[in-house]
Amino acid sequence: MRELPKSIDADVVIEISRLLDDRAKSAPVPVHKLASMISNSVETDLPTASIEELIVEMAMTRQLPMLFDLPEADADNVISIALARAS
Repeated sequence: MRELPKSIDADVVIEISRLLDDRAKSAPVPVHKLASMISNSVETDLPTASIEELIVEMAMTRQLPMLFDLPEADADNVISIALARAS
C-alpha cells in the first residue's frame, strides 16, 4: 500500500481495515456501499471518492474481489483479482 498523505484520517483507515478483515474472502467487497457506510459512521472530511480509493487499495492488498456498485447502476460489476491478474 502506498504511503498515506497527512490528510488521511486514521479512523477511516482503521474502519476500512476492520470491515475488510471481517468479510468472507470469497464475497466481493461492495466499494461504494462500504464508502457510504464509513462516511456515515466515521466523522471525517474525506470525500467519498477518496474513501473508495482507499477501500480499493486495501482490498487489492488483501486480494479480495470487488463489487463496484455505483449508485443507480443496473448491473453488478464484479472483478476477481485472480481473473484480473490472469489477463
